[in-house]
Amino acid sequence: MPNRRELGYVSAGSTSTVYVNGTATGYGIATGGTSSSISVGSPAVSYTLLTFTSDSNLVVSTGGLFDVLLIGGGGGAGYGTTSAAGGAGGGGVLDMSGTLTIYLAAGTYAVDVGAGGAGGASSNNKGANGLESAIGSILSVSGGGYSDGSGKNGGDGSSGGGNRHSADGTTKGVTVQASVGNNAGDAGATNNSGGGGGGAGGVGGNGSGTSGGSGGNGIDISGFISGSTYYAGAGGGASGTGAGGAAGNGGVAGKTSGTGNSGVNYGAGGGGSVNAAGGAGAAGAVFVRFKV
Repeated sequence: MPNRRELGYVSAGSTSTVYVNGTATGYGIATGGTSSSISVGSPAVSYTLLTFTSDSNLVVSTGGLFDVLLIGGGGGAGYGTTSAAGGAGGGGVLDMSGTLTIYLAAGTYAVDVGAGGAGGASSNNKGANGLESAIGSILSVSGGGYSDGSGKNGGDGSSGGGNRHSADGTTKGVTVQASVGNNAGDAGATNNSGGGGGGAGGVGGNGSGTSGGSGGNGIDISGFISGSTYYAGAGGGASGTGAGGAAGNGGVAGKTSGTGNSGVNYGAGGGGSVNAAGGAGAAGAVFVRFKV
């Protein structure tokens, strides 16, 4: 990801006016995606929220400040051939530490919404990493790492994907962008329990005995989009021959048989299963808001 100084970051809080090239600048105006009116905080502040759930354009008619939230696609879980597969990593959440405010000049910006990674569909197939979400070349966040049910390493991503059978030297997936995600959990010492996928809000759980590791928690984004609690970027639970790993906040649990659970909430990683196809990751999203 480019250096923040290059991106025109101006605030991680409630700043409403900054100086750009010596000129006082407040919030801008833009269109694109699905537009809605929201109120945030107490006392309430009114915003226009633009929600992008598929690739489109952000058209800035008046340059200025914009609050942005990007969620990468969740990773897909592998096919657990005669063994337990790990859970896949959740997509990154930028910014998971607070409101990120940037300056955008008037113009048209391509918005890419990261697709979720496919689950492994046949024997010994690993899942696929989730794809990044981006606003033009200005800002991007990585997708979640895959898991692999054939005894291989978990994939690296915004959050790492879980591995299978740690005793044979395979390793869990780790985060490639620590500010937006977390590492996966480790698999158990046999092929009976996979490692849980990392989530934007927490690391994946370790597999143990015949129980798969839990998925890492997602991040509650309700404060940005205004509404009920909503977790994004959760890791998938791993499978186990005795018990699947629990779902983290916003995620899906691992299974002991049958096709793995696919992620549902924005950027959720897929869940693992035993001797069956892995769950697919959920697509990410991009949110842009400005004060009105």
